[in-house]
Amino acid sequence: MSKYKCIVWGTGIEYDLYINSIRYHELLGNVEILGVTSNQSIYQYLDGYKFISTDELLTLEFDLLIVASLSSFNTIKRDAISIGINEDKIINIKIFGLANLDINKYVQIKKSKLSIFSNNCWGGLTYNRLGLEFLSPFINMFESTTDYLKIINNPKEYLNFELEFARYNFDEKLKIQYPVFYLNDVILHFNHYTSTEHAVSKWRSRKNKINWDNIFVMMYTTNEEEVNKFIELPYKKKVCFVPFETSEESLINIHYKNNDELNNKPFWEIVNGLATGDYKYYDVFDLLLGSNNNSRIKLN
Repeated sequence: MSKYKCIVWGTGIEYDLYINSIRYHELLGNVEILGVTSNQSIYQYLDGYKFISTDELLTLEFDLLIVASLSSFNTIKRDAISIGINEDKIINIKIFGLANLDINKYVQIKKSKLSIFSNNCWGGLTYNRLGLEFLSPFINMFESTTDYLKIINNPKEYLNFELEFARYNFDEKLKIQYPVFYLNDVILHFNHYTSTEHAVSKWRSRKNKINWDNIFVMMYTTNEEEVNKFIELPYKKKVCFVPFETSEESLINIHYKNNDELNNKPFWEIVNGLATGDYKYYDVFDLLLGSNNNSRIKLN
């Protein structure tokens, strides 16, 4: 495993929350902290780390810039890029809160510019948990499995169509009216948006960021006929979450029928809980790299 030379940018609350996790990875030999920096140049040393002015950063050789602020992440990222730091080096400190963090695998995923297609919020939640940029238009929205299968069977053709406003729907859980659009003959539900303009703007901008050379396709369903269609998809990296036994490599069985807590939840909500880390059925790094690894758990 490589040892990454790192600079930490930020000395506020998130620094305090995650610095012990970073120290743990230092002890493991995964990282070496060369110093810390921030806009508050009041320190000479902090926790034994040399304070470095932002003007000095380009004089140092380092592999990763760890941004230690969740609320100011995008601002710090822009500032870092503006002074000449490569975007691939910039990571969010919150990844050090992930169980079994494999920094090599994380960096591999980040640098690969992975585009996640999903038929509910799983993709966006996974991006968010890993502190990665949304490189997919399938964020904060959902569509029926039937329509989703149409799209991912011919995504480039479908994504060339323009969105056409259909109506507003009311989301009982979120208590908002959200826009629904046609995309040719399929229907897209933008259930985390309240305005048509915002939904269309985000759809277009994220559509332009798709890395067609590195697609990961996720789906969930309770329907075995839909599962068979998913299995036939030609994608190298894909997963479908199902609530029944299977030996198919691209499927993951989510056991919940005998669990009182989970049995009262809709399946889509359990699937979203996988992305947020509420339920552990896979190693997220291995999954996104194309390997179904659930060695962390042993189920009843």
